[in-house]
Amino acid sequence: MSKFFDYSDTEQPQWFQVKARDTTIWKPKGRVITFWLWGDSEQHIRELLTKKQFKDIEWIKPIGNTLPFV
Repeated sequence: MSKFFDYSDTEQPQWFQVKARDTTIWKPKGRVITFWLWGDSEQHIRELLTKKQFKDIEWIKPIGNTLPFV
């Protein structure tokens, strides 16, 4: 299987780039935004997004220990 489709949890803290709909702004529909989060795994990031009322998660990409713009 290609690494592109590998959704395994690494359990190693790293940055993840996320694109999802934030329903707390521009109510009632919300706004799709792209941002970075630090977390242990993709599952951990999904739990954080659920707590913060993010819906329609388009993608979560593992970035690594360094952000691309730093």
